[in-house]
Amino acid sequence: MDAFLTQFDYLVRYVLTAFAVFILLRCVFSLFRLRPRREVMATLTNLADDSEIEIENWETSIGRSRSCDIALRKYNTVSRFHAVLALRKEGWFIFDTESKTGVYVNGEQIRRSQQIADGDTIAFGNAVMKFHSNGYGVDSENTEGGEVTDFTNAARLVNLADNSAFYLRTSCLIGRGRHCNICLPMRGIEDEHAEIYMSRDGWMVADLHTQSGTYLNGELVFGAYALYDGDIISVGEYSFMFRE
Repeated sequence: MDAFLTQFDYLVRYVLTAFAVFILLRCVFSLFRLRPRREVMATLTNLADDSEIEIENWETSIGRSRSCDIALRKYNTVSRFHAVLALRKEGWFIFDTESKTGVYVNGEQIRRSQQIADGDTIAFGNAVMKFHSNGYGVDSENTEGGEVTDFTNAARLVNLADNSAFYLRTSCLIGRGRHCNICLPMRGIEDEHAEIYMSRDGWMVADLHTQSGTYLNGELVFGAYALYDGDIISVGEYSFMFRE
């Protein structure tokens, strides 16, 4: 009888240990296998290089600081804590967190916050992004005629030094003066150096009678020249690619 109890105790001890290890492994396996995936709630497309930033949170901080959810460290016109992208009951909103250069939606500066829709272009300083929701919060923005507003092919100048983009509307003045749309405070660049503008024939670039000149694809600009997608405009030490 004693021998039987000894064997039974030995058997139960190892069987229960093995059973406990089995249950533990099942729990660990289930934990990793059934771990919930983080949904991509929206995306921001950088219009300078078409790279995409995935939005996975209800609130996303944007700025040059490393502590931001989206750190735009290479853009010197972006404040350390520039903006917050947030999903509310009414839809997606962009908040300007007292940035120095402001937040622009479709070329218009916002006061403090503004609701955004699919296809909206958002500029944080000279970092220009296109917003897309993935079925969370908003529908595509429609015009009065019912057509979807699309800013994907918005005309822009891309700074080849840092891939920052400047959103173009009807005209863009380039020079050293602070009133210029693109201010380049460097020697060799005049107060009003060049102008990009829309004409009947499309976008044009004109040199404003400068001494150092404006170059288009390496050739000196005399008067006004037509612009085509991929053209390189050089002003002093700066070079911009025209995209549309």
